[in-house]
Amino acid sequence: MKPTYEELEEKLKRLEGMEKALKEAEQNLLDKIAMWKLMLKQSREGIVILYPDGSVYEANQRFADMLGYSLEEAYGLSVWDWDAIFEREELQEMLRTVGDSGAHFETRHRRKDGKVIDVELSNNGTVYKGQKLILCICRDVTERNRMQEALIESEKRYQELSIIDDLTRLYNSRYFYSQLEKEVEISKRYDQPLSLMMIDLDDFKQFNDTYGHIEGDKVLYRMGQILKSSIRKSDTAFRYGGEEFLVLMPVTDIRNASMMAERIRKVVCGEIFQPGPGKEVSMTVSIGVAQYQEDIDGRELFRQVDSLMYEAKKEGKNRVCDLSRPGEKKQ
Repeated sequence: MKPTYEELEEKLKRLEGMEKALKEAEQNLLDKIAMWKLMLKQSREGIVILYPDGSVYEANQRFADMLGYSLEEAYGLSVWDWDAIFEREELQEMLRTVGDSGAHFETRHRRKDGKVIDVELSNNGTVYKGQKLILCICRDVTERNRMQEALIESEKRYQELSIIDDLTRLYNSRYFYSQLEKEVEISKRYDQPLSLMMIDLDDFKQFNDTYGHIEGDKVLYRMGQILKSSIRKSDTAFRYGGEEFLVLMPVTDIRNASMMAERIRKVVCGEIFQPGPGKEVSMTVSIGVAQYQEDIDGRELFRQVDSLMYEAKKEGKNRVCDLSRPGEKKQ
């Protein structure tokens, strides 16, 4: 039975409605694609969309510029052409396992000119027209990282300057007290010996008055060098103030600490200073040495070596005085 005119007219209207709906859907899709491409183009971040095999599906100009390529060249790359951290097999595995939740991490990319840059990268997987794609948003953070490193280095330098004596380049008294308390706690906790040495240049004021402070500073600077070269890596030397120096010696008993003090005394005696034309002057030191005992604290240990150093002065200078023996004249 042939359709009536009215039925044909109704079918035509339905077809026209469907055609109109399809055109509107197509236009909406085109509008979305145009908007997506505009966002891709205008983004201040580098954007690259990858196939699961690592090749480029889409990229924006910012991404190409970041790597030093033209946009056309970027389309011919694969992720291992620019990633400077991971091996090809690792990247392939990462691409395979990227999900829609994605990841955020810092990596490094290699530019066309060979320069390596720091990159902050966010990625996530998606499906477009039945095809899995990986969206990657990349930000060059090389300058940011450089500034952060410079700030850290500056803070480290400032901290170092706050605990280092300008003249001798030894640690200063402020740092001494904090280290003394730490080492006392370690000594108590692990039942290990800890010794402290105080060194004073004999007749230094007379030297300064005779030859001037510039020559005196040369002596102090040399004392810093002598102490640095005489102590072990585990020991720490400090300029306490003026012509007084301290050496903190962890895991060292009084016998070994006194032997080290004697070595330092002999090295100082062997130094010849030339404060003026034709002038040759030798210096001596008086040294007090004490070992930490369980019934005292760090301040008392310091008072002990201070008292022993002055005892060495009273006994005639140029000697080592410790708690196990009185001062004895040294040659």
